[in-house]
Amino acid sequence: MARNIDIIVEEQVKRWLLEQQDLRNAQEGEFAPAPLISLSNQIGSNGHPVAHKVGELLGIPVHDREIVEHIATSAKVHVEVVESLDQRAQGRVDDYLTNLFRDRNFDQGDYLRALTRTIAALWAHGTCVLVGRGAPHIVWRKKLLSVRTVAPFPQRLRRVEDVYKLDKGAAEKLIHRTDAERAAFIRKYFAADIDDPLSYDLVLNMAGLDTARASRIIVEAFRQKFEQ
Repeated sequence: MARNIDIIVEEQVKRWLLEQQDLRNAQEGEFAPAPLISLSNQIGSNGHPVAHKVGELLGIPVHDREIVEHIATSAKVHVEVVESLDQRAQGRVDDYLTNLFRDRNFDQGDYLRALTRTIAALWAHGTCVLVGRGAPHIVWRKKLLSVRTVAPFPQRLRRVEDVYKLDKGAAEKLIHRTDAERAAFIRKYFAADIDDPLSYDLVLNMAGLDTARASRIIVEAFRQKFEQ
């Protein structure tokens, strides 16, 4: 998996560098990052397929939690992603994060600083979908459509059994452990409750929605919020 992530990130960095060659001379005025979609999902709520379908419908990249985590914790890759921004954009990202840490009750550790800079750099590269890792607490809400997918426990259990090829007992343990870990992550680093609906613009109960319908709802909400 790590090798696959390396390849994905390397290809994306190459695309960004080519785009910067085209855009560098055209960039004037104040740095204004593009609108972004973040998707927080309960395990077993079908969030990952929805995120990738949204990316497909809008023609934008999807950075799931494994990719974001890999960039934030790999020094070489982190530097490549940040430096694929031009110097002006890098400075604006730094200014944004300085204000973010000053104004919000965030953890001040090195990991969170690496994570926030990674998310801000991905955001600065243009509209994308970010899955997990606390993006709703990092990105400016005026530039963000923040989405969470949830589902009834029995539905989540069936999906986890199917996706991870687990028996019922093992699937239940995985769900409870993952829920606890994700809630603890948001609580520790952002002093927030992962289940607080006010952290999101849209909470989708996947009980009556398939991937196609849920993704269309998100795309329409994105277009309505940002009049695209």
